[in-house]
Amino acid sequence: MTKNLQLKAGEIIEVTVVCNSKFQEIQKLSEIYKIRLKSQAIKGKANKELKEYFKSLGYLVEIVKGEKSNHKYIKIL
Repeated sequence: MTKNLQLKAGEIIEVTVVCNSKFQEIQKLSEIYKIRLKSQAIKGKANKELKEYFKSLGYLVEIVKGEKSNHKYIKIL
């Protein structure tokens, strides 16, 4: 897990989501963040978990692009 995650309000980050993982984790790979989530990508469960995961890290987020894809752009609110 990236413990020193420093994001700014208004920033848009590019993420790749890996669903159905055994644990939650976020890694920074150059310009893209790789996020592992426990839930499956069914009926928006992964998107909901993604938002809750960022909330647990202290960030409110909005999915700007890629709502139904594993490649997303997320805006930090």
